[in-house]
Amino acid sequence: MNLRYLEIFVRRLAGFAMVLFVLSLMIFVLARVVPGDPARMSLGPSATQEQVDQLRTRMGLDQPVLVQYGRYIGNALHGDLGQSIVSGNAVVDDIRAFLPATLELIIVTVIIELAFAIPLGVITARYRNSWIDNAGRLFSLVGVTIPAFLFAITLQLVAARFFPSWPILGRVDYNLGAPSGPTGFLLIDSIMAGRGDVFLSALAHLTLPAIALAMAGIGQITHITRSAMIDNLRRDHVLTLKSFGVPDPVIVFRYLLKLSSIAPLTIMGLEFASLIGNAFVVEMVFSWGGFASYGLTAILQKDLNALMAVVLISGIFFIVANLAIDIIVSIIDPRLRLGEAGP
Repeated sequence: MNLRYLEIFVRRLAGFAMVLFVLSLMIFVLARVVPGDPARMSLGPSATQEQVDQLRTRMGLDQPVLVQYGRYIGNALHGDLGQSIVSGNAVVDDIRAFLPATLELIIVTVIIELAFAIPLGVITARYRNSWIDNAGRLFSLVGVTIPAFLFAITLQLVAARFFPSWPILGRVDYNLGAPSGPTGFLLIDSIMAGRGDVFLSALAHLTLPAIALAMAGIGQITHITRSAMIDNLRRDHVLTLKSFGVPDPVIVFRYLLKLSSIAPLTIMGLEFASLIGNAFVVEMVFSWGGFASYGLTAILQKDLNALMAVVLISGIFFIVANLAIDIIVSIIDPRLRLGEAGP
């Protein structure tokens, strides 16, 4: 069994590596055939053609696309993702600076989604076709249909009107400063530095953008949890438990919730990975200055090295999230373990 598990694990990793390779090749080629000269955009309209040609040669843009790609992959395997033409820094250094801010926001967002979506889905399924169910479905529909940036702006306006002291921009109060730490997560680094004031300020700054970013996930996961709970309520073993007089809370939280959590967890894994790409609007509204905003700037400025790094890291997050969800789901439902379940 262990050898079979290792074999399937290695096969999935090989498949994920192939997906990442194809993704990187497609983005690399597309980024170079899209109109616009990165060297000219980097130097500005006042630069001479000779200066532009020199920069193109230094960036390797005068070589065939496949030669450029091969050189990029070789450097990337050695930890060199090139230099950003916008910031002038090594892309690896930019990632270290910007990625923790977005990861911290995404982790808090996922915690909020789990804290609200799963209980709300259970409650609406438990009181199906009641006013509680109707209100929950309406809330779910609103969360899915309204874009995150509109939630972000609305939360800012509400906070400015009714809670004027609540922070609506940045990651921490400027007069406090951010402690330097090994993780780049302000919540963790402030605890490690013994700065309770920074921790409370960072938590307050996180609240509004995390809520705005979590609304779509809450609506989607609530709906999926509700549907899974209602479907499993009709199962024979649930009807048998009810016939034996087992209390409803025991049936719901001991048996149904575990069985109904597979689909929401799958969506949650994909949601965690996609939040990196979806967070850029919220980051722009709240002046968050994270990895998603960095990626948006790379797209607008056609910063090829930064753009490739953003795509590769986003792809890695999707791969890791899918692999983690496969493992978690196989633990919850033994029928799915090691791919032994039927269709």
